[in-house]
Amino acid sequence: KQWYQRRVAITPGYHFESDGVKIDVLKKGEDCTKKAEEGDMLTAEFHGFMANGLERFESSHDSSKPSSFKIGHGYMIKGLERGLLQVCVGEKRRIHIPAVLAYGKIGDGKNVPPGADLVYDVEVIHIQKGTIPPNIFAKIDLNKDKLISREEMGAFILETGRTVTLRGQSEIDNVVDEIFNLEDINEDGFVDLNEFSGPKKGKHDEL
Repeated sequence: KQWYQRRVAITPGYHFESDGVKIDVLKKGEDCTKKAEEGDMLTAEFHGFMANGLERFESSHDSSKPSSFKIGHGYMIKGLERGLLQVCVGEKRRIHIPAVLAYGKIGDGKNVPPGADLVYDVEVIHIQKGTIPPNIFAKIDLNKDKLISREEMGAFILETGRTVTLRGQSEIDNVVDEIFNLEDINEDGFVDLNEFSGPKKGKHDEL
């Protein structure tokens, strides 16, 4: 990001790109004394649309209340997390997300087909400051080459995924396959820092 994107209150009609996503600012934030960072809990109203025709596939209105979610933990699709960094309370953004930063070539199995580009309209109501999540990338990357192999991912699942490991090696392999289908965007057999959607920068890390 350019330094000024962190320091100024962005005005309506402003357009910029951030880590592969395009962002339109539809409404200026009311309080830019604090901006969303990794580890924060956001409360927001949102609508998700297909980019081709803007067919809506999900909305916070479906549950009749705003949604709350953490950013920087890999709980959401990559493009949405990237598009909400440095957002202010009261700001409304339209975030254009390419398929590779959404559900990729496999879709979500429900409403989003494979290869679909998405658009999200998000209005942030509240930001609760959180703690920076632990650097999971560094923990998985055993040989510290800034690439995660299938073997390293399998070892991490074996160490941390008790429910999965109790089902045997075939289940671990299935989970690794699913992760790589989502994360290995360039299909080179590794997940690099940019592809990885989970936490990858701890408090003292400069990756």
